Amino acid sequence: MQAYRFRILFEEQDDFLRINEIKPGQTFKDFHDAILKSVEIEGNELASFFVCDPLWNKQREITLIDMGIKLPDTDEDEDGKPVNIPMPVMIMDDMKIRDVIEDPHQRILFEYNFLNPRVFYIELSKVVDADAKKVYPVCVKKEGTLAPTAAPDFLSFLDDPDENAMLSELDEMIKDGELEEEIDENYTTEPEW
Repeated sequence: MQAYRFRILFEEQDDFLRINEIKPGQTFKDFHDAILKSVEIEGNELASFFVCDPLWNKQREITLIDMGIKLPDTDEDEDGKPVNIPMPVMIMDDMKIRDVIEDPHQRILFEYNFLNPRVFYIELSKVVDADAKKVYPVCVKKEGTLAPTAAPDFLSFLDDPDENAMLSELDEMIKDGELEEEIDENYTTEPEW
């Protein structure tokens, strides 16, 4: 029996490294859980794996759950114009690791938490003999600690003087009654049936 050894790097930290091993017959959901455990993330956000070519171009998506959305990928036609092509989407529970390994150095992106994204670069580094004493998937090497990232600041637009001026103007219009709506006395929230 064999195991795939993957090297995992974090986009924003040079001192971060994880090496995880997983059996070819295990699923991407197993791999997802192992990665989150090895980087010490709770795992309460959406995530996707993207199977990539040698230049890290996304070719296929493997999602945690089926959201019924097919994201387009872009390519160029013979005239060099961008063309959208639907990117194949699979579900982690349904996809085994061996189903996507096409290259001895297969590259995969793992994107976790789409609102505050963390991107991990994963590359198949070696195929090793599985150890009967190990429970797979397993993290065999850890270097560095994942630094916390700041939550996105959805109110950062308030720092913009133009935005503040517009909000002040809106406040004035509300105070002056310029934005009052005409109330329809016959309106009801009761169903008409």
